[in-house]
Amino acid sequence: MKEDYMAGQSAFDKRHVEANALSEVEGLLEHFNLPPAAISYIRKNKTMLQIALAIVVGTVVAWALYGSYHEKKIENSTSALSVAMQAGPAEKAAALEKVASEFSGTSAAVWAKVELAHLDMENKKFSDAVAKYSTIKNDLDASDPLYALAIFGIAQANEANHDYKQAAEHFALLKDIGGYQAIGHLGLARIQETEGEIGKAIETLSGYLGTLTEISADDANKRIIEEKISRLKALK
Repeated sequence: MKEDYMAGQSAFDKRHVEANALSEVEGLLEHFNLPPAAISYIRKNKTMLQIALAIVVGTVVAWALYGSYHEKKIENSTSALSVAMQAGPAEKAAALEKVASEFSGTSAAVWAKVELAHLDMENKKFSDAVAKYSTIKNDLDASDPLYALAIFGIAQANEANHDYKQAAEHFALLKDIGGYQAIGHLGLARIQETEGEIGKAIETLSGYLGTLTEISADDANKRIIEEKISRLKALK
């Protein structure tokens, strides 16, 4: 009898505690001083709100995990690029290709592609270099610092491959990019001179020289341009 009573008492106490706990949880809404309409809405849509909260929490956790993964990927890609750059001539290209493929989407992968294009230039594979530099350029925004570098690579590779039309077009693009104006004008003038267009070469350099009025006459780049103009005029 005593055991039955205790068992019954235990069951009663459990139900009593659960009821009290539920009452306390429900009562929390009033403690937030919410309007009755809001409390009623929350009670009616409790399950839906719990699901929404779970989704939000899951999204936050997933984003945090992705951030950690991305940070680790960048760290590993930088390390892999450093190792690839130090590889011997026979292994360097393969090592750079691995960085570019395994760490796609990172700055290290882009730099690996740039270095692969540089290797093509060193090995006189100019058409391959043009293709690589062009791919790099097309994948970048014009505001990216590597964008102008890729254009410069295309111009140089085309010039080395005697495709002067394409070389001239890309040097012309550099004329309007900050930090590359001198390279663009000098490169375009060089192509024009190579093709025997001395007058155009002088015009290109003179136009650029006219933008350097506020630069000292002793500036090295300014003197180089003036000397080139004088030399070209002597050829006419």
